[in-house]
Amino acid sequence: MQKQLTKGILSLVTLCMIGSAAACSGEPANKTKSDNHKAEEKPIEDRQELTKLQQYSSDPDIKKGKDEDFDLIGTLKKDAEKEMTLNIDDQLVKVPKSSGMEVEGSQLKDMLNKEVEAEIDAAKQEATSIELTPKAKADKDGVYEQDGDERKIVGIFIEESNKHITVKVPNGKKTYQKSTDFEKEEKGSLKEKTVYLEINSANEVESIEKEDRE
Repeated sequence: MQKQLTKGILSLVTLCMIGSAAACSGEPANKTKSDNHKAEEKPIEDRQELTKLQQYSSDPDIKKGKDEDFDLIGTLKKDAEKEMTLNIDDQLVKVPKSSGMEVEGSQLKDMLNKEVEAEIDAAKQEATSIELTPKAKADKDGVYEQDGDERKIVGIFIEESNKHITVKVPNGKKTYQKSTDFEKEEKGSLKEKTVYLEINSANEVESIEKEDRE
């Protein structure tokens, strides 16, 4: 009789110890393998998620909070089958390429180590087109586009008078007379800013526009 009583007490103590261990661990006794698997999943910030490319863009629409397609401007450093690497403000940024990405005006291999502008699909976070920037296209006179005697020029703004505009291009300073229908939408000082000029067949400047990034 005494032996049976002793066995009963030991069994009761054992059950209590098991119950206490479960309570201390904070886990229910019927916890499944599936529950354990969920608990071991890494939080989303620890996973390798695609970094949003908007943070590298100086597109004015991005600054206004618009969630739409945008441009990335940087130096093309590497081209692979499915992605390319741009140097943007001294940061190497990997940009996925869409299956039908358009290469405008040149071949990608000819764009290496040159400044390019890539259009990015905001939803898919991949490049849909790429081309050299006006700076990369420009010759020593700053001409990056020409149609007959009409041309577009990129340069650094130097000064402006009532009749003339002076810019700096690789060949030096260039001064152009303003046309009678000259247009200037920019407000504030343009000094030392990158600007784009439209020159007519009479060698007069018809308009001036500041680089969006500046």
